[in-house]
Amino acid sequence: MSGILVREKWSSGIGFILASIGSAVGIGNIWRFPYIVGDNGGGAFLIPYVIAVFMFGLPLMILEFSLGRHYKTSVVSAFSKLGKKFEVAGLFLVFMMVMILGYYLVVTSWVLAYSLFFLSGASVPFSQFTGSYYPILFFLASAGLVFLVVRAGVKGGIEKLSKVLIPLLVTMLLVLLVTSLSQAGAMEGLAFYLTPDFSKLSEPSVWTAAFGQAFFSLSVGTGVMLTYASYMREGNLVRDSVVIAVSDLLIAVLAGFVIFPLVFSFGLAPSSGVQLTFISLPLIFHEMEYGLILGAMFFSLLFFAALTSAVSFLEVPVATLIDHYRIERKKATAIVSIMVIIVGLPPALSYTTLKLGLFGTPFLDLYDLVFGTLGIITAGLVLTIVGGWFVKKEDILGQIVGGKMTKGLFMVIVKYFIPLVLIVNLATVIAKLIGWQ
Repeated sequence: MSGILVREKWSSGIGFILASIGSAVGIGNIWRFPYIVGDNGGGAFLIPYVIAVFMFGLPLMILEFSLGRHYKTSVVSAFSKLGKKFEVAGLFLVFMMVMILGYYLVVTSWVLAYSLFFLSGASVPFSQFTGSYYPILFFLASAGLVFLVVRAGVKGGIEKLSKVLIPLLVTMLLVLLVTSLSQAGAMEGLAFYLTPDFSKLSEPSVWTAAFGQAFFSLSVGTGVMLTYASYMREGNLVRDSVVIAVSDLLIAVLAGFVIFPLVFSFGLAPSSGVQLTFISLPLIFHEMEYGLILGAMFFSLLFFAALTSAVSFLEVPVATLIDHYRIERKKATAIVSIMVIIVGLPPALSYTTLKLGLFGTPFLDLYDLVFGTLGIITAGLVLTIVGGWFVKKEDILGQIVGGKMTKGLFMVIVKYFIPLVLIVNLATVIAKLIGWQ
């Protein structure tokens, strides 16, 4: 235990913005968003998605930033200032981040493995990779990298990493974009991706998909943005939030321009998730001219996106141990990292030769459902209710610029609209699970 711990700060506003973009831009932007667009009305889906980002995701981000900068501490300490009972709500958010990071690192480790496979020129089928114990080694390596970054601190670790990786990620994405659009079947892929089917806009499922994707993509509602904002000095929160949201949206859209032209040019099915990323795309890169270089670039890009997000997830519980329990950073990072590895081993082992699972379902899939879907929506609901209903509105509005009418509309969105959207999304997921949809 330490007596007095000097709290770190971002060295600059750009450092804060890049770190927040790094948290928002994750694997889901690059492998999940393009397929959701193609499957929910193509270009027409961008209409509900942009509405979702700016009417739901952006206000929730501003709320988190306002709470973080007002209280100047992480989520548990911030909530505990409202009363002892709210401390439990903060601990719930921290628990969710530990559990989500535990399985997020599994997919991160797969991406790291395929980055190295392409760099070395090796062709390793996904079934062969997951049929071995190599996923465990890469899982531990990924956890170790995240540990080292967070251990180095806010400025020396998280900010420094973001300043290097985010510009590099964008550069690599643009190189892959040019390469993809130059393929023979590029137009067919773009047609699948963007051809608008406006009839889809009358389907409620398309709108719930848009709001759900905005929530997951922007990394809001979990305490990450609250924690990052607690390290801020001064700055315009609304402007910064818009920059982060627009950057996240553009990277997700550009990813579709990379993926679908490649998939259609080589005559493969535009499937989603694991099938697309670890089976279809490696086949394509091994057939392409300069495919090993492009494959290494693509999986490195994915890994950078995953790494910056994973770092932000780890920072939430680490900051809690530092701020609320007065444990110094190096020790706090070690404690939380060990916990993450322990909770992450079952999902890591579920896609190895052990095929570890429960009731015939891999632990990775169970974690994704329980924590990455149901849990994270519930966490967002908890944060919004606490922030919107129990924090003095003067404390929130004092952190943002705007006129009386604008601030009044913001509070209506935060108190009523966002919780309603989250409840509808949660009900939709539950309805699908029990077969009502």
